[in-house]
Amino acid sequence: MRYSFTVNGLTVDAEYHEQDVAHVLLPLVKRWQALQKEKDRRIFVFLAAPPGCGKTTLSLFLEYLAEREGIPVQAIGMDGFHYSNSYLNTHQQMEDGVLRSLMERKGSSDTFDVVGLKQKILEGREKDNLWPCYSRKIHDVIPDQIRAEKAIILIEGNYLLLNEGRWKDLIEYCDDSVFMYAREAELKDRLIARKVAGGKTRKEAEEFYESSDRKNIMQVLHHHHDAQSYLLMKGSRLQKGE
Repeated sequence: MRYSFTVNGLTVDAEYHEQDVAHVLLPLVKRWQALQKEKDRRIFVFLAAPPGCGKTTLSLFLEYLAEREGIPVQAIGMDGFHYSNSYLNTHQQMEDGVLRSLMERKGSSDTFDVVGLKQKILEGREKDNLWPCYSRKIHDVIPDQIRAEKAIILIEGNYLLLNEGRWKDLIEYCDDSVFMYAREAELKDRLIARKVAGGKTRKEAEEFYESSDRKNIMQVLHHHHDAQSYLLMKGSRLQKGE
């Protein structure tokens, strides 16, 4: 099955096998429907995955699949909770014995406003509210752009299930969780190809992977809470993981 979505202002073509949809993804959204009815309030589902797994595209497909089944799911990206560029440019952190600007590590777990995310979830349990988004045109955060209004909010992001630092207790704010993963070698190939497609040379893309992407991948893969469900991305197939 082929689908086209708009992701961060760009058209993305996605393909999911019929068997994966029927036996892996559809049971997920039906479980969320049952959970929401049981709790009788808005619920929040976390979809966490390392960079390069295709979590944003999957979240949009799950929203589409749920709508097709009459299940009220709304996908919202965590990227809107990046700290603003002005904040990143004026704050530093120690890394490997060197004091670095947070802007140098934009996209790492230390460059997100976890407190703001918790506040939005707590507020959203009681009423519809406005969430920030991340603009790929200006490469910065725009506040109050997305109205969270459906009964099931699916949040996707790299660090949602991280079990260390400021992220550790975020798991208390979710009602269900999914961890999606792939082998590091596959993620590396995808991320380097993505950077090359964006205009970087192969060497530049490989250097960026080693200095940034790989650190983020290792943190997400090896430092996460247990999830209710695991999905393994293997080539073009999506299957139940463990």
